[in-house]
Amino acid sequence: MTHTIRIILTAGIGVLTLQGCAQTQSVKQSTTVPAVAAPLAQPSSGEAIPEVDGKPTVNANTGDKFEVVAVAVRQQMQPGGRWQFVDKNERVMIDDSFADMSKLFGQFGNVDKMDDNAKVRLFADQSTVNAILTKKDGDRLICQSVVPVGSHLPVKTCRTYSQIQIEQRGTQDSLWKINATRQQMHCGAQQNGSFVPC
Repeated sequence: MTHTIRIILTAGIGVLTLQGCAQTQSVKQSTTVPAVAAPLAQPSSGEAIPEVDGKPTVNANTGDKFEVVAVAVRQQMQPGGRWQFVDKNERVMIDDSFADMSKLFGQFGNVDKMDDNAKVRLFADQSTVNAILTKKDGDRLICQSVVPVGSHLPVKTCRTYSQIQIEQRGTQDSLWKINATRQQMHCGAQQNGSFVPC
């Protein structure tokens, strides 16, 4: 069991961010939807996280290496980052998992020195973080087949998670502005015999 956990942790933590089902691909910048996915930012130590096919490949089996990964992930959860659409509750879960992982590395130093219970805890924390980051990866490509009006042939369209979120939020903002304008136009007027307050 120890050997299996070590292999899983080395692979899992080594690719802490998105060793899952997310499919990533570079995105062409269009005039309607800006490309918001940025490469992983430089951590404060000045070291870049090496990537292979757009996925970080750090072997975070020590506390120092883990901290570099954690700093980079937190930076990419800021506006304009790869995981900018992680919501408040998910951020709390990620921060709690990172805190527990940091505590484990602080106590044991590296994965090899951890007992089985600590390794299981570390793996659970890492799985929580990976699940959230996989789901909210701005580079994740989402494809769907849509039958256009007037046609019987489906057309496959693919967009990134970021593009979809930006479009949805733009639509919500537009609807809010339309409703606000409509309320202002009818402010102080009478409708159905009653006064509309401002």
